[in-house]
Amino acid sequence: MEKVGFFYEKLGVKSSTRLNSFILLWAFILFNLIYFLNAGVIEMNFILFDFVLLIGIFAPKYLAKLAETGIIK
Repeated sequence: MEKVGFFYEKLGVKSSTRLNSFILLWAFILFNLIYFLNAGVIEMNFILFDFVLLIGIFAPKYLAKLAETGIIK
């Protein structure tokens, strides 16, 4: 059995959703780093904003998997 890479759904099938999530995760990390270096303080609104961003990053892949399994029609 051949090993399938991280950015592949299955052997030979690339996953653009995983690639987009990976790129957005790094953009999220960079955004937080820049924010903390400039502001230096964590506010409740920023934590809520981060939570919404993380949901936006990972929800599409989760919803795609639910659609593939037939839970969402």
